[in-house]
Amino acid sequence: MNHPADISAIFVHAGAGFHSHSNERAHLETCEKAARVAMAILKSGGSALDAVEIAIMILEDAEITNAGYGSNMTLDGSVECDATIVNHLGRGGAVGAVAQVKNPISLARVILDDSTKQLSLQRVPPNFLVGQGATEYAYDQGLVTLPPDALISTAARERWRRWRQDLEAAEFKERQQDPAKYQEGQYKAHIRRPIVNQAQLLTSPSTTVIASALASPLPDTIADNLEHFSDQPHGIKSPSLTSPIRLEPMTPRVTKTRDGASIDDSPVSSGRSATVCSLEPPAKRHRRSRSLEVHPSSTSKFDTASDVTNLASNKSALLIGDEHGHNKPDPADVDQISDTVGAIAIDIQGNIAAGSSSGGIGMKHRGRIGPAALVGIGTMVIPVDPNDSEQTCVAAVTSGTGEHIATTFAASTCASRVYYCQQKCEDGTFEEVTEEEALRAMIASEFMGHPGVKNSHCQGAIGIMTVKKTVDGVFLYFGHNTDSFALASMSSEDTKPVSVMSRSNGNGSIAQGGRACRRKRQRTPNSIA
Repeated sequence: MNHPADISAIFVHAGAGFHSHSNERAHLETCEKAARVAMAILKSGGSALDAVEIAIMILEDAEITNAGYGSNMTLDGSVECDATIVNHLGRGGAVGAVAQVKNPISLARVILDDSTKQLSLQRVPPNFLVGQGATEYAYDQGLVTLPPDALISTAARERWRRWRQDLEAAEFKERQQDPAKYQEGQYKAHIRRPIVNQAQLLTSPSTTVIASALASPLPDTIADNLEHFSDQPHGIKSPSLTSPIRLEPMTPRVTKTRDGASIDDSPVSSGRSATVCSLEPPAKRHRRSRSLEVHPSSTSKFDTASDVTNLASNKSALLIGDEHGHNKPDPADVDQISDTVGAIAIDIQGNIAAGSSSGGIGMKHRGRIGPAALVGIGTMVIPVDPNDSEQTCVAAVTSGTGEHIATTFAASTCASRVYYCQQKCEDGTFEEVTEEEALRAMIASEFMGHPGVKNSHCQGAIGIMTVKKTVDGVFLYFGHNTDSFALASMSSEDTKPVSVMSRSNGNGSIAQGGRACRRKRQRTPNSIA
């Protein structure tokens, strides 16, 4: 364990992307609320892990963020979330594509805690669970599990419906422009799919099947399938060998024929019905000893002003959080936040922890895992070297285009560059620079300049928040090439959170900022001889 620190601190961000000016105050208040509650935990003797968990729980419960409740919906109209949390030793717990769990970050914390426990028969405890298995694990551990559509907000559903219409229009236009290519894709899909009878003809659905599908009443949302259970408590049936949980995968209710016709656009197929048990779910586990009243403070800027630099190599306007063809800029009053929320905390013992949570990109394929679930990609901690007199440790969390962040191992790369104060040169060697220069070079060269990002049809969007702790204090560094990045922080020396909505000049330019947190020195009266 590290030596006791003179100061504790919490740093949070609400995702990289575009935050509308009209909603700016709401985003910052949410960040400030998370920082204030987390600091109360730290001041009461809580660990850095406790602070990170409660801060992200607040962000997940806020509809305005893309995490937990109100997250972006998948292509078939469900919500699947990712989350990870890493302690001061660099050990992490994570969940991916998990549905029906109110706070995915709490499930990641439980997995982390359980990973240190010894199992019988020399079994190895998991540190990463995905899908239905993660949901079942949450239920077994007493976490709050919800009906399938309980995490869908009204705004998210309307956004999904609008994107669904745009997607169908784009697909219809593509089929009209190149029907041969579309038919070739359908043929390849048939030959990849195994069939029982090898002589079976590859034909489109008959008109009888199509007419039957059109005549069948279909629910508008997942909740419509649960109406006949409205008088029973919501919950998930306890898993067991005799009665396993089996939630069949949802499929889009669009029947496509070889000539390009589309049938219906409901988010759930009529052939699937959800299974809900009448058993009462276990009581919510109280992970906090008391509730805290929160009063968000006013907005103020960080100590270090944002520094904006245009990258000559990126000449096109950056399209934020959109990998499905929605490339028209939204109006100024519409948020367009692409991905992860995150938090980094340092407790009074000098231990550091970090965590991330996300609902992922809109209209993603079900089962897609984003960077928020991956240690070293979305969240990273470099522990203290016992032989280091400076007692240096670094944590980093990322947000943006997840596939590119995964390609570049953004969190681990950034944490390493800031830890060693290095930037990578063109010849592969490393040059000693300041932390700010190291972060800028990492975004410009090792992320935006990475071949996998430059040669992709999707623009590379990223926001990074990193914290470095030494014997001299705690230092925040952040950078982003998105239009905006919402952050807040609070140290044990602050009376209220400090927040900022960092905005770049657009066109892929990099904006940076940061602040230093140090113990205020108290003057001592001169002793009388």
